[in-house]
Amino acid sequence: MPEPAAPRNARAALAAAQAELVAALVAGGRVPDGFDPGRLAVQARGLLAKRCGSVARAAPDLAEALGAEFAGLFAAYAAGNVKPEGGPRADARDFTAWMRARGRP
Repeated sequence: MPEPAAPRNARAALAAAQAELVAALVAGGRVPDGFDPGRLAVQARGLLAKRCGSVARAAPDLAEALGAEFAGLFAAYAAGNVKPEGGPRADARDFTAWMRARGRP
C-alpha cells in the first residue's frame, strides 16, 4: 500500500532540516531558522576539537611533527573536507594528502 503524501512530505522536510543543521555544525553552513548562532558556533567548535583530537590520537607522529600548527592546519582542512568513512585513520590519511597537495611535508 502506498504511503500517504503528508507523511512523505513531512519526512522530506525533516530530512532537509536535519541536513541543514548538520551543514551548519560541520561544514560552515547557514544557521537554520530558530537556532541560536552563538550556541551552534560553540557546538561546531566542540565537534571540530573532537575530530581533531581523534586524528591526533590516530596519528600521533603527525600531530607531534606539526606541533602548535596541527590544530590550525587541521581546522583549515576540515573546513573543506567532510569526515571520511573509515574513522580517524582515514581522516588522518586525507589530512596528510591535503597537506602534501599544499607543499607541506
